[in-house]
Amino acid sequence: MDITTWFFTGLRTFFDLFPVEMALTLGAVLFGLSWIRPRRIVSLPESGRRADALARIGIAGPLSVVAVASATSWLATLDPIGRHGGWWQRAAPLLAAAAVVVVAWLVLQRESLPAPGERTISPRRRWWAFAPRTPLWLLAGAAALLLVTVAWQMLIGVPLPDGGNRYGVGPADSGLPEFMVMQNDMGYVWGAGWPNHLATLVALLAAGAALAALLGSDANRPLVARASAPEVREERTATARILTLLALGGLLLTLGAVWAHVGFIGQIIVGVFEDNGGEPGAQRFFVGTGYQSVAPLLHLGGYVVQGIGAALLLRLAVDTWRAAAARRPGAGSADPHPAPGTAAARPGAEAVR
Repeated sequence: MDITTWFFTGLRTFFDLFPVEMALTLGAVLFGLSWIRPRRIVSLPESGRRADALARIGIAGPLSVVAVASATSWLATLDPIGRHGGWWQRAAPLLAAAAVVVVAWLVLQRESLPAPGERTISPRRRWWAFAPRTPLWLLAGAAALLLVTVAWQMLIGVPLPDGGNRYGVGPADSGLPEFMVMQNDMGYVWGAGWPNHLATLVALLAAGAALAALLGSDANRPLVARASAPEVREERTATARILTLLALGGLLLTLGAVWAHVGFIGQIIVGVFEDNGGEPGAQRFFVGTGYQSVAPLLHLGGYVVQGIGAALLLRLAVDTWRAAAARRPGAGSADPHPAPGTAAARPGAEAVR
């Protein structure tokens, strides 16, 4: 066996074990490419108990979400006809991210609060006061795309009528509105409706509520009178950045899975022969779904978006570890790749706004 055969055999074995549908496959590739820009994407406070808590959250949280996404996307490849599980598998990464945010909120709630006489007066801030603007806008955009996609798929769902022509793959008919109508009412395809997408909508609302509640609670946490403004801003900015990026990664994983599913079922095309009473020369024509022209982009683009989400979370975990390592004694005082929001990246910042 020559080296070319060995190479393609190994490549085929690799994709059998790690198919492109699995979130970790493209995620690992994009994670490797991300090192073209070695600068850390997160930072940790210089001192204090919160730095240790954020280090644990920023490492274990993203890796947990990636593990959930990889497991659910791998399980989906073992059940290609969707007999069970698809409705929760797509929502699982975002639910995992929401769970990590809740755990982070519980951890931060354990921090001791200053006594009433030791608190300083500060204005009440909005929940996004310390959140990074670019990731926050990306998070809002991805959430809007997921909401529109899920709402659209829920609205087009209909039950399978008696005697209706059913095409594509899917479980046995349950009588629920989980089918979409093909062009010219020529048949029905499984995969739409609220039974397939309600869990994703619930996950989106839960993750958004959890993130807003945590960031709002932390932004308005009572301040110790002797605490300096730069120290407070550093802690809260680092917290908001880590959790916003974590939520963005989980959201992209679920958005990619939903798009891949919607695109896959939207690519179904059926050839139909015209009934001309048995005479020769019957005409054959093809019928597809109402969005068959964009379905391939959704299908393949979904895997790319899923990979971006996995790569972001992997980079978040590694960069949090790098930030924690930089704080250890003997690690050196100068960081060659300071993260956005740090004192090294913003040497003139002194006030809490």
